[in-house]
Amino acid sequence: MRSLLHDLQYAVRQMRKSPGFAVIAILTLALGIGANTTIFSVVNGVLLNPLPYPDSGRLVVLFHNKQNFTKGSISYPNFLDWRRDNRSFEAMVAYRNGDAKLTGSGEPENLDGHMMSAGFFEMLGVKPLLGRTFTADEDQLGANPTVMISEGLWERKFASNPNIVGQAIVLDGVPRTIVGVIPAGFQLRQWNFHTSDIYTPVGEYRDPHFRDRQAAWGMDAIARLKPGVTLAQAAQDMARVNRGLAAAYPDVDTGIQTTIVPMKDEIVGDVRPVLLVLMGAVLFVLLISCVNVANLQLARATARQREFAPEPAGSSDAD
Repeated sequence: MRSLLHDLQYAVRQMRKSPGFAVIAILTLALGIGANTTIFSVVNGVLLNPLPYPDSGRLVVLFHNKQNFTKGSISYPNFLDWRRDNRSFEAMVAYRNGDAKLTGSGEPENLDGHMMSAGFFEMLGVKPLLGRTFTADEDQLGANPTVMISEGLWERKFASNPNIVGQAIVLDGVPRTIVGVIPAGFQLRQWNFHTSDIYTPVGEYRDPHFRDRQAAWGMDAIARLKPGVTLAQAAQDMARVNRGLAAAYPDVDTGIQTTIVPMKDEIVGDVRPVLLVLMGAVLFVLLISCVNVANLQLARATARQREFAPEPAGSSDAD
């Protein structure tokens, strides 16, 4: 500590002696270090940190792989077959847009919504503020219509009524029982998913065309790999499932494959190379900053060279 104190005192004396040099050196290094800190914070949050879901490293996104379109929407019948016949995933859920008009609760309002399979929120580790999520029995054609609402809709439309679970609201003319309230902090940064006011079971959707194997209806799927299963093994497994579907439904499923993408890669998307380029650029800026400060130090040392030069031979105090 005594040595550190002496070093600090010396540094302060030098800064007072050459304030201009000190300011330039500090600002130069601050620019390089600040830029690196900022960009690394972004890279760390986007690329390095895991997604905020349980076992997020095993979460993948599934698409239909069609001719000239590797990330196509999935038909609901094919999704059901994928979920039933695969051997690689612990769970598989689907989701699609499900906007609806709310009536009978004050002024009519168009609400952003999504339809999803039972188990969707459990896969992402989301727990309702009130009530529960959908059951498998409610995710079936002919089931009693249910709905989960967002915390924002609960506060805005129902004044945060603590007894909201079990009450009914009318969406697109259909009475639905509220079974739970989803917290406002829930987000899924997928291109086909946005923050919603309402969530309904996709399996009880009544439009008959929805169960047409040729109709995709903008639906995607998320799955969790079983422990120890690799992406390559899952791809081989889904190829087997698709061969079975092609044999059973040759007019519809011939040539259909499955694209499997880690959820982290799907969310990051094209941002990864941009962030890596920025990280390389700011590292180069830091390198330049260090070189500039080193040059300043050399120039200053050169200017003070006479102070450190030895006395000429033969010189003495008497001279």
